[in-house]
Amino acid sequence: MSEIALLCGVDNPVFQAGLGGIAGPKLAAAVSEAGGLGHLGCIRQSASEVRNWIRETRALTDKPFGINLVPKGGGPDGFEAQLTVALEEKPKAISLFWDDFSTVIPRCKEAGIVTMVQVGSLQEAKKAAVDGADIIIAQGIEAGGHVRGTIGLSVLLPAIVKAVGTIPVLAAGGISSSDAVGAALGSGAAGAWVGTSFVAAEESLAHPIYKRRLIEATTDDTKYERFYSFGWPVGTPYRIIEPKSKTAMGLVAGGARYFDSDQKAEALKLYAGQGVGEITETLPAFEILKKLNNVN
Repeated sequence: MSEIALLCGVDNPVFQAGLGGIAGPKLAAAVSEAGGLGHLGCIRQSASEVRNWIRETRALTDKPFGINLVPKGGGPDGFEAQLTVALEEKPKAISLFWDDFSTVIPRCKEAGIVTMVQVGSLQEAKKAAVDGADIIIAQGIEAGGHVRGTIGLSVLLPAIVKAVGTIPVLAAGGISSSDAVGAALGSGAAGAWVGTSFVAAEESLAHPIYKRRLIEATTDDTKYERFYSFGWPVGTPYRIIEPKSKTAMGLVAGGARYFDSDQKAEALKLYAGQGVGEITETLPAFEILKKLNNVN
């Protein structure tokens, strides 16, 4: 059994990325039920909402799942309140992004929670290893949403794998096909951290127009920008697909959710990774996992 399987209790090498606001209990549970590791995207949620989502997910599956926490989107109660709930509820894993987690990782591990840190450079990966991360997520510049990485995944991934020794590494950025998963595993990754494909899943909380725009997009359509995205400092980098028409709302990057207006979903710059051209239809999460693993 692989190290990643021992740590997370799953044999499937595909992990669903955090997808803040888009990955709720139905998606996380569906991915975990299908053999992957689902994640709740808890950015901007209150502590009580985090607790409710964890419990809702447990009602839908008895399989392992994780939650994704981002300090810059700590919600109305703040990151510490979210983390406290997570430490009490004890999901199988916590994935962390965009901060110094040297004091957070030991607390998670003491609670018996597998701790994952997403990084965008070799230097960050080495620090996460020293800080005690159980799993490191190597994010290439191809990734959608907020992009810590500045280096292509094909170069970054093997460098990180070599540098962190026995710590399992997940590959993130533009992975939307079984060939891409295979390439990541061939470069030493223990698994793949997949986001954009699951935005288009039937169970995701994405607006139907968001899903449609992903399906319509091609590999040429994503852009790496540094203007403004909801709740983040101006200048934070992200990768998106552009709206067809230019409006004031089109200056903003985000992820349109099912309860947002159609106007907003059409106007926003929507988060998407460079693998978006592989997305051709909306599918249940288990079908997406089958495609990524090339299972007939």
